Amino acid sequence: MQIIENNIVFIEGIGFNSNIYLVGKNEIGIIDTGASPNYITHVLQVMEQFELEKENVQKLILTHIHPDHTGGVAAFIDTFDPIIYMHKKEAPHLFRQAPPKLQLLEGGETIAIDGFSFEVVHTPGHSPGGICLYEASQKILFSGDTVFSYGNIGRVDLPYGSAQDLITSIEKLLKLDVEFLCPGHMPVIRDGNKSIKQSYNFAKMVG
Repeated sequence: MQIIENNIVFIEGIGFNSNIYLVGKNEIGIIDTGASPNYITHVLQVMEQFELEKENVQKLILTHIHPDHTGGVAAFIDTFDPIIYMHKKEAPHLFRQAPPKLQLLEGGETIAIDGFSFEVVHTPGHSPGGICLYEASQKILFSGDTVFSYGNIGRVDLPYGSAQDLITSIEKLLKLDVEFLCPGHMPVIRDGNKSIKQSYNFAKMVG
């Protein structure tokens, strides 16, 4: 784990688990949960290491429905009781009964967390309801499984994946000014603009 900048902690995924990000201190938002309910123990240990109070966790944002990103959601709800943010196309497939604090997203919304302001960008392709989160003032992009570090892209051969949708989604990301690229897997890197351009070229080549 590492500090990216300004109260953002990066928890690199272990095994099948996605990366997890802790945003903020006085109010904390968590991005994705990893694959297993047991992974909450690791997250709590990291929070203790960085002196983050679990009572301050207010929001949980799920970048998409795949189980390596949402498998721990029940444990996170039990531990933190957060507001849950997820795209409306995928939430009904994750929750048989919607949690009372579920906020459905379409894209274009703003999610505020402890001084950060994240624009929700709907980026289908890897999955129909995939989202990215962009913080313009800090030039930070949480990209889920849409794009990864060093020009890699999310796979589109899973059910409901679409190569053309992914290309269109990456075109949205090309319009952003990204310094820190924070993907759902692989390391966090700087010069995100360069990596996103590489991802776009790769997506067009294989799509």
